[in-house]
This record gives sequence, structure tokens and C-alpha cells, in this order.
Amino acid sequence: MVSFPGSFDPLLPRAFSVCDVEGERISLLYVAVGKGTTRLSKLRPGDKVVMNGPLGNGFPDMRNGEKVWLAVGGSGAAILPILIVGAKNSGSSFRIFYGARTKSQLINFDYESTFYATDDGSAGYHGTVVELLKAELSREKPDKIFACGPTPMLVSMQKEMSNKVQIYLSVETPMACGIGLCQGCPVKKKGEPDYFLACKDGPVFDSREVELVKEKSAQ
Repeated sequence: MVSFPGSFDPLLPRAFSVCDVEGERISLLYVAVGKGTTRLSKLRPGDKVVMNGPLGNGFPDMRNGEKVWLAVGGSGAAILPILIVGAKNSGSSFRIFYGARTKSQLINFDYESTFYATDDGSAGYHGTVVELLKAELSREKPDKIFACGPTPMLVSMQKEMSNKVQIYLSVETPMACGIGLCQGCPVKKKGEPDYFLACKDGPVFDSREVELVKEKSAQ
């Protein structure tokens, strides 16, 4: 959770995945789309921020010889560097499926075994990353899929693939406190009237344990 010292604009901290760690240095990856991330983008070396973490849980440990597919969309690609290190250290194999609206929105991490999908066909597969995954699943099946991206992508994966392979979803939702006090980031438990909290119980969930809902477009 990142906020700005001595400031209430924006009022609430912003939640980020840890992109990479090197010694005492933590890297974050974000897209400047709102007030908080736009202010972050204007910081200069030496400027200070307030960070609270690590919070919640992450993806399960990978095991030696395990085949793991990493599916990301948009800024969900922030999880790739630290997961790739985990995969290599554990001896598991990985493939990356990376989707975006257009080629200019893809980040060139230069990882091996990366397959791209763009909505406009400007790079890689012409279509969504979910469509690309479905095509690959018809030919091969991994042990697990780790996914991070916009909610519509995660909803589609949950709906169309959960009965074929074990999927872990890193959900995207606004978080105010990050420690479960405000109850502001509920995620519906599947088949139950109760809710998880994304900040405390997640943000990573087994896709078979939650009910994600695609947000309705404004009329």
C-alpha cells in the first residue's frame, strides 16, 4: 500500500503488486491512469512515499518439475519478474501469455517462452489472451495457471477454464486499509453467503473458491 507523507490528496493509499526485489530495493510497475498513479509518475529521485507491506497472500509455491503458465493482461504484467525468479529457483517450467489492447501497451521483459495477444492484432495472436489460452489448452495442459489482469479477463478465465485446470487469480479491486479493518474489498465466496477480503485473504484466490462478477458498464 503506497501513500504520500503529509498529504490527503489522494485520500486513500494505492495497492500494488511487488514487481521485483533486489537487495533492499523494491520495484513497482504501474500505469498512470488516476490521481494516485499520476502523482507517483511525477516523483523524482529522493522524493518520499509511505509504504505498508507486504500484505495479504501471494501465489502458491512452485515445485520442481511443475509446469506453470503465467497469464497476464495490461498492468497485471507487474507480477512477472518476481514470479519468473520463483519459477527458476524452484526448477519449475513456465510459459507466459501476455495480453494487451495493442502492441504499444506491451512491456518488453524479454523473457523466453512468451506468447503475446493483442485485441487489434498488432502483435502476436489477434484476440484476447483468454482466447489464446483456450487454444493452447486444447493442445496442452499445465499443472497450474497463475493469472493477473483486469476483472473481465479473470471472470472469463474462471468461467471457461476452471473445470479444465487449477487456476489462481490475483484480483484487482480498490483497497482502503490493506489489513481488513474497513471491509471495503469483498470477494464473494463461491456457494456461500459470506465474503473473503481481497486485502487480507487474497489478493490471490483459487478460482474454484470465489465468484467474480464482471462490472456493468455505465449507461
